[in-house]
Amino acid sequence: MTSEKLVHAQTVEALFVRAFENRLTPASREAFKRAGLDLDRKLERTYTLEQWKDFLRTAAAHIYGGVPAEAAYYSLGGRFMDAWFGTFLGKALLGVARLAGPRRMLLRAGQGFRGGNNFSEVQVVERGPTSLELQVNDVMADQPTFMAGVLARAVELAGGWRVVAVPEGFDGTACTFHIRWSEVPAVAGLSENAQAGGNAVAPRPRA
Repeated sequence: MTSEKLVHAQTVEALFVRAFENRLTPASREAFKRAGLDLDRKLERTYTLEQWKDFLRTAAAHIYGGVPAEAAYYSLGGRFMDAWFGTFLGKALLGVARLAGPRRMLLRAGQGFRGGNNFSEVQVVERGPTSLELQVNDVMADQPTFMAGVLARAVELAGGWRVVAVPEGFDGTACTFHIRWSEVPAVAGLSENAQAGGNAVAPRPRA
């Protein structure tokens, strides 16, 4: 069994193929190719974590050029979650997540992360019905806001409202996230989209 940290192809595909489909310029595609991701060819089965980080750096520089790094990585995390839940497997998991609700989804977050790589470990400490701490052994990025964006968007899609995901104690690899949300108010006529998490935690810069 390899000890090298590997990211599976479906993770790479979700963000760099699905999320940015038809939005990449020739220059950005060439930049990804130089970083080791040739989007004109079939993806490899796995990529190293360092390659994945290089891909994120390329996206932050070429797709979110001029946007502060923290905001760019937060948006990348949110976009990844949207694209992941758009895959065949993701759609099935999203249905389960919406039935379970944010709390139970987060309690099982470790299983979800390990579906996309071979190294993620998650520990959860409950602080209340709509509040918990989630300790991640590796945020998979140079900025912890990438994982904050992943977690916040996942909670929104699972039915959370007014979601906040605050990173703390980032040591370059691991980080603790303080996550809290509100239950969606039962308002007559509220759209299904809003009840599914249409109230974003913060505006995400769009590519």
